[in-house]
Amino acid sequence: MLLIALLSLVAGALTVLAPCVLPFLPIIVGGSLKGGSRARPFLVAGSLIASLFAFTLLLKATTLLIHIDPRVWSYLSGGLVIILGIMMLIPGLWAGLMERTRLGNKSHELLHNAQKEKGGTLSAILTGAALGPVFSSCSPTYAWVIATVLPAKPAVGLFYLVMYCIGLVSVLLAVSLLGRALVTKLGWAANPSGWFQRALAVLFIIVGLIVFTGTDKKIEAKIVDTFPGLYQIEQTLLPVGSPNSGASDKASADPNDFSVPAPELVGLTDWINSKPLTLEELRGKVVLIDFWTYSCINCIRTQPYLNSWYDTYHDKGLVIIGVHAPEFAFEKVPANVQRAVKEENIKYPVALDNDFETWRAYRNQYWPAKYLIDKDGNVRFAHFGEGGYSKMEQKIKDLLGDKGSQLAKPKQVEQVTPGQSPETYLGTKRADPSQFQSQPALTDGEHTFKQADSLPVNGWSLNGDWRVDEEKATALQDGATLTYRFNGKQLFLVLGPEAEAGANPKVRVSVEGKDNAGGDDVRDGTVQIDSHRLYRLVRLPEPEVGTLVTITFDKGVSANAFTFG
Repeated sequence: MLLIALLSLVAGALTVLAPCVLPFLPIIVGGSLKGGSRARPFLVAGSLIASLFAFTLLLKATTLLIHIDPRVWSYLSGGLVIILGIMMLIPGLWAGLMERTRLGNKSHELLHNAQKEKGGTLSAILTGAALGPVFSSCSPTYAWVIATVLPAKPAVGLFYLVMYCIGLVSVLLAVSLLGRALVTKLGWAANPSGWFQRALAVLFIIVGLIVFTGTDKKIEAKIVDTFPGLYQIEQTLLPVGSPNSGASDKASADPNDFSVPAPELVGLTDWINSKPLTLEELRGKVVLIDFWTYSCINCIRTQPYLNSWYDTYHDKGLVIIGVHAPEFAFEKVPANVQRAVKEENIKYPVALDNDFETWRAYRNQYWPAKYLIDKDGNVRFAHFGEGGYSKMEQKIKDLLGDKGSQLAKPKQVEQVTPGQSPETYLGTKRADPSQFQSQPALTDGEHTFKQADSLPVNGWSLNGDWRVDEEKATALQDGATLTYRFNGKQLFLVLGPEAEAGANPKVRVSVEGKDNAGGDDVRDGTVQIDSHRLYRLVRLPEPEVGTLVTITFDKGVSANAFTFG
């Protein structure tokens, strides 16, 4: 996030340094240089920033009303930043586009009309407002704002916009007040064919590719893990009390120091264990909203705690609502969710959020995620991912006014192994290309893969005939294999039968060439694939490093994602 903020600052500065604007800025805003109004540069700058803010926030407000999968924004914003980098790398492309569309001429006509207005103050304000279209047509760098502000959460997007405006107004005022001497000195930065703008163009393209592929999330998580102090810096720069912050923004603060009205449940269907519920009718109850999906191992490991809390506190006024937001297409099927609810012995209400409407209302980003709502309908505590169970339960007790009960002790809780392999997707949408070791490369369609001679840790390989799509890889022949070298104690894999599968399809699991996988779903080295769900394939006596697992598929069995424990 800090890199995006810094690049936003630079993008704002470069907007002013567009070759078609820079030479005229001292004339446009420099009325104070020769006895003119000393307030003029500040009026122009203030008017320009106000117009940019209004236009950008209007765009942002519009996008909040459009129900788009958050991953789509990654593709759009990353692609836009890549295009911006290409335009900067080859400046003639943008100039040619402006010449053919005549947008540059129209924007300069608007600026010329503003300059002719009588009255110093009005002229300055109109000039500032007119500079907006001039900058956006002459310089492509406003695309950076669109690419970073629109996809981000409101508080984060506002921060990027502020950084952009700081860069813009700093250079604008500097040129206005210091005049052509500064213009000459800034020639190295303003030159579209110079080393500075070309280097920045390459950086924009790299950042765009990182955002487009989703690698930015992995990099950010790695950086935070390595330098945890950076998280506190970001929280200082982005106060959670921003009026544009949602429930998830507030939840990152001290859990005892925030209270925000809980968004209503919207778009939920196929209620299980209950009639449809609303938060309005549950006023007076303490409500725990749990976002989950049934094939997610993190959600599965959390489930015993939820069941225990329900058993312990339901009669004391706690209502738990499981909002099932699907990660894969088969998780949208009500019958599949109903079966999972029964297998996990879930007694509290569960509803399907297949269109992610309640997910978006809470601005949620995680599986699992828990939002605790008090009797007045305010979110008072939240936790994302696994862990934090004692704090959550203590907050439940506090909101219920329960002083006597001991903290519940759930049964059959699987533990996370330190240093375990990361979640690994097998579909093209979210697969990490660096982990895939077979030939040819992993792309959509039907392929005959050749197994890699050796695998690095966290590497995986396919062998035989497979059909690959955005979510999964499906075996097209009996005996096709999938291998993975992992760190940890347990290995899980989301599997399911597709249309090509015959009766009673199976997979066979071997660990280092032996049939002693030990997973709960394995019998004599074989797993019966009866439905789309997460299967427990490997359980070692102790965590190990670099364990090689080979899975042999029957035709028609698909695999979505590995997780580990």
